[in-house]
Amino acid sequence: MAKMVILIGKIRVRLPYVHSLKEKRKTVKTLTARIIRHHGASVREVGAQELLQMMEIGFSLTTLSEMEARDMVYRIEQTIWNTIESEGELIKYETQCILPKVREN
Repeated sequence: MAKMVILIGKIRVRLPYVHSLKEKRKTVKTLTARIIRHHGASVREVGAQELLQMMEIGFSLTTLSEMEARDMVYRIEQTIWNTIESEGELIKYETQCILPKVREN
């Protein structure tokens, strides 16, 4: 029986060159779309919505092993860096792997 691993994460990015909400929305949409397209994760802006030059995005996905989850953490981080490299600064990147307990009857 395959093991399910749930990966959750949150990133916080400073956007020093953003000067309008329109620019911020564009950056948020670009990053979330890339994470969804490249990694199949569920992604949502989860904080810092009232701050013009800050974005906070949460994501989650499932994998079949802890090794695959660690690989996804690395690949998502690379996607973030490639997307924001000239527009922002990654301030915080938190991830957690959850191993659900299986109840046997």
